[in-house]
Amino acid sequence: MKVTKKRLIASAVIAALATPMVAQATNGYFMIGYGAKSRAMGGVGVAMGQDGLAAAFNPATMSDVADTLTEDNNWRFDIGGDLFKPNAAVYHDQSSLLGPVVDQETGSPSTFFSKNGYYMLPAMGFVSKIDEQLSWGFAMVGSGAAATYDQTLPSGQPSYFFNYNGNALDEIEIRLMNLQMLPSLSYKIDDNQSVGATLVISYSLFKARGLEAFETLGFGATAGNLSNNGTDTAWGGGIRLGWKGNFLEDKLHVGVNYSSRTYMQEFDKYKNLFAEQGDFDIPSNYAIGFAYETTPEITLYLDVQRINFSEVASVGNPGPNITGGFFPCGDIECGALGADEGLGFGWEDQTIIKLGASWNYSEKLTLRAGLNHGEATIPEDQVLFSMLAPATVEDHITLGASYHWSDTIEVSASYVHAFENTITGPTPFQPPGADPLNPVENASIAMEQNSIGVTLGIKF
Repeated sequence: MKVTKKRLIASAVIAALATPMVAQATNGYFMIGYGAKSRAMGGVGVAMGQDGLAAAFNPATMSDVADTLTEDNNWRFDIGGDLFKPNAAVYHDQSSLLGPVVDQETGSPSTFFSKNGYYMLPAMGFVSKIDEQLSWGFAMVGSGAAATYDQTLPSGQPSYFFNYNGNALDEIEIRLMNLQMLPSLSYKIDDNQSVGATLVISYSLFKARGLEAFETLGFGATAGNLSNNGTDTAWGGGIRLGWKGNFLEDKLHVGVNYSSRTYMQEFDKYKNLFAEQGDFDIPSNYAIGFAYETTPEITLYLDVQRINFSEVASVGNPGPNITGGFFPCGDIECGALGADEGLGFGWEDQTIIKLGASWNYSEKLTLRAGLNHGEATIPEDQVLFSMLAPATVEDHITLGASYHWSDTIEVSASYVHAFENTITGPTPFQPPGADPLNPVENASIAMEQNSIGVTLGIKF
């Protein structure tokens, strides 16, 4: 039986590594949680380890998973994936610069819908006990963003939505993928406390097509390295530290997790698109979590997380001014795309509240539900550049269950719905006749999301 399980695990790892990982994720550009158990409960996981993916939330909670292992079954391995479907729409009122856009579905003169389809997002991890105090593990999780827009009108003529001179490609496409590999250690200080540490190894891919108009407009610091340069890659690293404690006769669990900024290599092929010559680091974040076992069957969870998007210049630097000079820093010398103070998305830091509950309905079946809320990171006056990454969703409802096939095998499933949210605001490209000193709200971005996930957990 162990040989069969090991072959199954090896095949699953190969499949996960071969699966493209691109999505418009749900808390900014991060997934709300990893694995079906967490995602079914709003993304919680900081206070109590659920499965082999514990290191993705708080490495200290790997001790919880290790405590469920035995001498005969000293490994816990989990692998799964989410079938993810984002629906995005952007709107910009007709202006002399951007011109008309006609969507075949609605007939609106100024609305675009992203052509994104379905994406498979894998995640996997394991935990193993070294001795009664020390355990080790590994998790691999992804995040990212994607958008594709058609830049042709039904008549076959080019549109001017992102392509003011009509000479760019028929499609505009943005692809960002980040994969984090997380080797981790957890140490039990005593029966009630654990600490953990993770080495974050990060790998990113980026691709952009159809943004030639940005260079023609003179947004770039120098010529080239802004669009249509194929896929670029970057490696990076950081650390993650965690603590977990048990209180009130082990009914109350408290966890704290800190993830440093992950410093990435620059995207050299796009050094005139992202601020600081193509830099796109992963922002630091920290979280505190609580889990309370109200009865032997029911556990309630609360996580509060803070993501510091503004510390990464390519994401946090403001986009074009609505009034006054176009570049927030004063002029193109300092504010062009790719410069240290270059134009960015203007994203703000985000605080996320995650609520979850699990109910051990029977020995075989566990039911879960949750909520997740994080105010959108995009201010109303920053909608222009965020049309390329309309991460507007704020509220999620989640459901799921686990079926315990045996003492060593379980299957978990989750469903996540992110409710549609629209952000409306002004852009520098106002409609004809608008007062430049009193800009009108002439643009909006919107998104909703759905995903279904399954995770297989095996002890061996």
